Amino acid sequence: MKKLIIGLDLSFNSTGICVTLFNENNVAQKMEFYKILFDSEHNITSKQYTPHEIKNVNQIIYKMPTNILVDDLLLTEQKNDKEQLQSTLKAMICSKKIVALLNKIIIKYKPDTIIYSFENYIMPAFAGKNQLKTVSGLITLQGLIREKVIMLSKTHNTHIKLTCPTPSANKNNFTSDGKADKQKMIDTFIKHYDGNKLLPNLSVGKIDDLIDAFSLMVWGYSHYLKQKEKEIIPII
Repeated sequence: MKKLIIGLDLSFNSTGICVTLFNENNVAQKMEFYKILFDSEHNITSKQYTPHEIKNVNQIIYKMPTNILVDDLLLTEQKNDKEQLQSTLKAMICSKKIVALLNKIIIKYKPDTIIYSFENYIMPAFAGKNQLKTVSGLITLQGLIREKVIMLSKTHNTHIKLTCPTPSANKNNFTSDGKADKQKMIDTFIKHYDGNKLLPNLSVGKIDDLIDAFSLMVWGYSHYLKQKEKEIIPII
């Protein structure tokens, strides 16, 4: 039985995705890293942002739609309305890119089971307006993707499971420190998971989203194994 475990560190600007194929013995056979990047520079031109190449990472660019404009949807010129509509359109396009990628991966590997591991978004105790807007937009993005991966499972007749650890729970599972910062996540990736072999160019570009995606994949894998252990019936 083939399994895919997919960690998704969602962001409008740079989503990290780690896809790992496991065989029937739960041994990793193949791992792929992806980044979904927002091109904020060329939304109204035919030009496209070209990111720095990162070895072993497939990078996909998306822009805001040109056939649906925020100004055409606005009833009033209120700033809040404009920001909310921009966030909605960005979530629509970003989720479309991500789900199209997931669909290709499913077709490529034809897994029997897929485990999706998303980070759960916790509202900050002292949240400013910008923080609240960001979290609100990410919740919208994650909701769209959850809906679409469930529909993908029906299309491909694939069994799926979803898990949504909190940031602190995921960090604790990965580093044994629920308050680990970005550098500690990277250090753990290198020291305990041969990170320099998986991603040889750790000094090039933004890689913390890839490390977070990897850690979310590890969360899905470790909790899958724990569930399998519970299913084993002891012989008396």
